[in-house]
Amino acid sequence: MNRREFLASAVLVPRIAQSLTTEGWRLFEIGTHVHVQNARGITRAWLPTPLVGMPYQQTLGDTYHAEGGTSVMVESEDVDMLFTEWPAGADPILTMTSRVATRDHAVDLATPRVPPPPDLSKFARYLHATRTMPSDGALKAAADQMTRGAGTDIEKARAIFDGLLREKGADSTASAAHEHFVALARVAGVPTRPVYGLRLGSAASSKAQLCRAETYLVGFGWVPVDLSEGLFGRWTAPWVAFNVAHDVTLPRSTGRSLPSFMYPQAETASGRADSQSPDTFRYEITVREGT
Repeated sequence: MNRREFLASAVLVPRIAQSLTTEGWRLFEIGTHVHVQNARGITRAWLPTPLVGMPYQQTLGDTYHAEGGTSVMVESEDVDMLFTEWPAGADPILTMTSRVATRDHAVDLATPRVPPPPDLSKFARYLHATRTMPSDGALKAAADQMTRGAGTDIEKARAIFDGLLREKGADSTASAAHEHFVALARVAGVPTRPVYGLRLGSAASSKAQLCRAETYLVGFGWVPVDLSEGLFGRWTAPWVAFNVAHDVTLPRSTGRSLPSFMYPQAETASGRADSQSPDTFRYEITVREGT
């Protein structure tokens, strides 16, 4: 039994079921149906799965079926995924259903309540540049300009947040804006990470992917950031988080690593499918509440 199955069966379902009305949890069922088109040779598919055990989200289990193929759940520190492979000649069809509980998430920034970690070295990786979020002189200059006069990490993060809002306003797509916030905060010395996920407000959610961000502030822990709604210190449901990973290597893929992983992925002997074109790739993501 992997950690997703253990947490769902042993801990989360009873506790969340008892606290749905008193703690503001909302229950959702997310269905993903994949039918890879023009398959040639071995076909592989990878689906992101919800983060486990977060203060704003709890995973209640995943079920999946691959017609003629083999599926396995692959887990790592930053990202879990469902990996499926079909032999040559198969018609690659995959369905996955994930059940999650989600709620609004806020951190009280008036009073520090989280003890400082004994070792800050584990946050070092949230300060590094990545292929998606490179660090250069222009980025450093922009971060320095935004944080001029800011002394603490919370002042720096808030200054960058306010600076981006002044420059661009609330961005309805938001993913690029949040990645920019992450890159600026990191170069300013504040551990920050993107959180890749999916909006749950619509029954048809194949194009509802959304990136938010979290910044680590001493005394407060991981603090949510939502530029799309102009919220620093909180974000609102319904939304499901998949992972905090970037530069993602897909198991057994013959293609390049991904800058981020919030869309279904597939590849055949002809190459990788266009993950942002669900109509041609042929995948559908549906959402139902209260299941």
